[in-house]
Amino acid sequence: MSLNILITGSSGFLGSQLCKNLSSTEHKIIAVDIKNPQYKYDNVQYFRNSLEIFIKENSVILSELDLIIHTASMLPYKSNKKDLVSTNIEATKKLVDSVVNFENLFFVYISSSGIYGKPKSLPININTPENPLDLYAETKLKSENYIKEKILEERYSIIRPRTILGKNRGGIFKLFFTLVDKNIPIPIPNNGSQKIQFVDVDDLTNLITHIGINKISGIWPGAAPNPKPLKSHLENLGKQLDKKVRTFNINPKIFYVIGKTLIFLRLTNFTNWHFGAFPHSFYFDDSWNPKGFSYQKNCNDTFMESANSFFESI
Repeated sequence: MSLNILITGSSGFLGSQLCKNLSSTEHKIIAVDIKNPQYKYDNVQYFRNSLEIFIKENSVILSELDLIIHTASMLPYKSNKKDLVSTNIEATKKLVDSVVNFENLFFVYISSSGIYGKPKSLPININTPENPLDLYAETKLKSENYIKEKILEERYSIIRPRTILGKNRGGIFKLFFTLVDKNIPIPIPNNGSQKIQFVDVDDLTNLITHIGINKISGIWPGAAPNPKPLKSHLENLGKQLDKKVRTFNINPKIFYVIGKTLIFLRLTNFTNWHFGAFPHSFYFDDSWNPKGFSYQKNCNDTFMESANSFFESI
């Protein structure tokens, strides 16, 4: 059955990947973003608008939707507090309020695993309490709570992705790859013993569409299986490159203090979450998955694909 699907934040990395994947299906795709997409896919109807203006001007389109995939978000390193609150909370509230009475509509919200900050239990499961360390994570959690308050439980799903990697996507690890390329030692808290987790963008988009199209309610992580310690990933990278990856250990507390200083001086795009959570293990319970879905790439596959695309591009 063909569905009417709205993708917000459609020009972003995740949103554009969703447009690409869904453009080849029988579904009608409507895409909205404040920026033009780098590439426009066939069978996708694009709107260049803020979410607030789109809501005001397209009530008929909204009333005919079967599924909303809400990816629109202001990232922490590209915005100030006012913009974060406006985009991540207020715009989400307006979107929820505009569709809350449409009984046949299913709402998928792309949140963030950053709401766990430094996790209070491992592996992270549905009962692990939230522990946000920065404003970005706080805005995501507030939006989650508003959705829970306004929309019936069976009509929404919340997805909390880990670090999104993939071809031409390095995220925070692009800095690591650059240091490896230049043979500069990488400062690693805890000697890299912390177990970390990623998710490949293709797996994440498949997870989102699986949940949305099948209307699977609940809260779900977006996280590849078999997480490994950071030092293991770096050792595998060295073997792949036939090159020694140089690192040096740094005390997590010193790492955090340095990070706080860099943030205060505005010398970094990273946030308290990066410096406060990165030194510690962070991974989800592998059994926490929606029925009928399985990941195609594990954590090592995901990390190496991202690394390989970086080194192929230089």
